[in-house]
Amino acid sequence: MKILRIAPDIYPHMVGGFGIHIHEMSKEQVRLGHDVTVYTASESVESEYQAEAGYYVRNFKPLVKVLGNSIMPAMLFDLIKEQSDYDVVHAHSHLFFSTNLSAVARQLGSTPLVITNHGLNSQTAPEWFQKFYTATGARLTFAAADRILCYTETEKKELVDLGIKSEKIEVIHNGIDTDLFVPAKEPRFDKQNLLWVGRCVKGKGLDYLIDAFSILKTIHPDVTLTMVGKGPDKDRIAQKMRDLNLENSTIMKDFVPNSEIVEMYQNSSVFVLPSLEEGVPRTILEAMSCGIPVVCSRLPQLVDIVDGGGLLVPVKDSQALADTISKVLSDSSIAEEFRKNGRRNVVENYSWKDTVKKTVHLYKELI
Repeated sequence: MKILRIAPDIYPHMVGGFGIHIHEMSKEQVRLGHDVTVYTASESVESEYQAEAGYYVRNFKPLVKVLGNSIMPAMLFDLIKEQSDYDVVHAHSHLFFSTNLSAVARQLGSTPLVITNHGLNSQTAPEWFQKFYTATGARLTFAAADRILCYTETEKKELVDLGIKSEKIEVIHNGIDTDLFVPAKEPRFDKQNLLWVGRCVKGKGLDYLIDAFSILKTIHPDVTLTMVGKGPDKDRIAQKMRDLNLENSTIMKDFVPNSEIVEMYQNSSVFVLPSLEEGVPRTILEAMSCGIPVVCSRLPQLVDIVDGGGLLVPVKDSQALADTISKVLSDSSIAEEFRKNGRRNVVENYSWKDTVKKTVHLYKELI
């Protein structure tokens, strides 16, 4: 098949689970023999290039960014003109302008449109704008899709409650490469290294993470925090750490290649994700696959995933976050239990090859 993928960014230009998802999905579909083109809108990237993984990228320079969202009208004209050259168009996240453009183009053409929901609510937009957009732009964008993919039944229910027809929605779990993300051969439970990976935006709950880390330092003086990612909030978070005298216990990296991130997981004691909003983050699956206990926000779609492989805490509760991390750091038997359960859960239920296989099967049903 000829597949056109639409996303505002892609790995390695975007750090975090979303960019990796776009890259890995395209890479695996090429490996299966499909022809994949990706339309993106990354800044400071050449307009056209062939990725090492075998897919082709066309980059549309954004005119402006609004709430972190690239606005590039030129993409619409190429979509309208060229979508008929493809068997299917697959756009990622209704929250991006690129997916809105895909919905407009679908109304003017006949090529099936698939939209993957990577979480219903934005991690950057103000709440008032999110409510307005959900009731208007989101509804119209989803209505234009031939199929909508989401990761869990919880997310499907959210979409049905929004007024989307149930028969248009397909649940296909997120997944990761469990042959790449593996536990250390000799796991150690004497370490006190925390790890966070993602985009530095308000929706990731980084203020609560830093406050919790400050509390933890009074209980576990040797605990360290590694943060991987960049974004509009990075400078502010770095300043907050300096204000709390935490900079000597914290490592901040803009980017770590996917080939090296496994070792970073393996050298960590706890993976922490205090997000206010999420879909199903690849980072949680990667950590669990590497046998690392997870402590994350109690979001409905994450309860069953993290069950047995970590602990959940109330959203926006730094004290609870610190107490829960401390519990894992203080009890090696709990850490060992989470290590085994998390790895088993991901291997049995979140295989990346299974995710791609089911996605391709859905394409074929639409053609």
